[in-house]
Amino acid sequence: MLNLLNKNTEFLKSDGKFLLILFILASLIRFVYVINLDTAAISPDGQDWMYTAESIINEGRYGNEYTWRPPGYVMFLTAIFLFGKSILAVRLLQVILGSLTCLIIYFIAKKIFSNPVGRISAVLLCFYPYLIAYTGDVLCETFYTFLISLSILFIITSAEKPTTKNLILAGLVCGITSLTKATILPFFFIACFWIWWRTKHIKNAFILGIFTLVAISPWTLRNYLYMKKFILISHGYGTLWTSNNDEAMILEKIGEKDRPAPDKWNWAPDRFSKYLKLPRAEAEKIFKQEATEWIKNNPDKFMWLVKRRFIHFWRLYPMMAYKWQKIAAMFTSGLYIPLCFIGIILSIKNFRETSLLISLFIIYTMVHLPFAVVLRYRVPIDAYIIIFASYTIHIIWLKLKYYTSSRV
Repeated sequence: MLNLLNKNTEFLKSDGKFLLILFILASLIRFVYVINLDTAAISPDGQDWMYTAESIINEGRYGNEYTWRPPGYVMFLTAIFLFGKSILAVRLLQVILGSLTCLIIYFIAKKIFSNPVGRISAVLLCFYPYLIAYTGDVLCETFYTFLISLSILFIITSAEKPTTKNLILAGLVCGITSLTKATILPFFFIACFWIWWRTKHIKNAFILGIFTLVAISPWTLRNYLYMKKFILISHGYGTLWTSNNDEAMILEKIGEKDRPAPDKWNWAPDRFSKYLKLPRAEAEKIFKQEATEWIKNNPDKFMWLVKRRFIHFWRLYPMMAYKWQKIAAMFTSGLYIPLCFIGIILSIKNFRETSLLISLFIIYTMVHLPFAVVLRYRVPIDAYIIIFASYTIHIIWLKLKYYTSSRV
């Protein structure tokens, strides 16, 4: 007991002070940014998120028949709007979540690598412009990034201490995260195998997987009662259809632009509006059939789309943005991505620890490639790019320090 108290005291004196300063700094940066934003400065996607939340409060329904958004972020907004619609309240809560994410990333990087790598990762994330910017919009990125980091921390903790309590908690958090964006669910499936591999007990993987599904199940039941068919989280055939056709190839051919993309892109075939007038189940059936037929009949075009989307997903800077935004990106993500690649190679001896994050990069990328891709979709996993980049930075620092001291 005395040893435990001594360890806690040591933590509070060192790491505790660092984390407190980091949280205050991250919060201050994000607060100064959002407090100066116009409350009307909300993206079209943000308006749609708010519409779905408001429909729950005002009309007792979940958006309209064609609302495809999963419930995680919608319920976050609904809980806020119950006390009155306030964009500022959303932004301020996202300031807190964004700042907490910096702290969580510190613990993840510390567990995988070391305390110095954890500190470097947390500081870099604190100033990361993409995540700062998204605290000011009513988009799920800040909320989603926080939940992913929390899920990964619980998964790693469960691998270290595979108690039933830890595994249940990890599963429930993974489920809630999946209800925010279903694209993360395949990674959690792989995480179950990772837990099995790390702990040597399939029971642990089973507990993690079951409680992930337990968290998702109320929404799945709602979908069955409402749609009269099994839909685990959300229906995506409409998105798959609009992302895989001859018209969709036009978007991928657009070159560099020095201005942000227009508020609305319309690359769906003209008959899309006609399908939207059909009953939802019938429309989804058509979307599925036509999307799969196009992919099957046009394998060369589909592979071309996949290659282009891979490039767009891992761009060092936005394709459509003001020049100053591209410069800012090049000095952050433009550096972190190459450093991340180097860090993965340098840490190959630690593959047992790093494999979870490497699998995240692979699975998360693969899940997005069949659909229209924008750089924003990658941002929630940029924190783990920063972790590997921080490892590279730490190694370079140690080499320089050794070289300098050896010459003295």
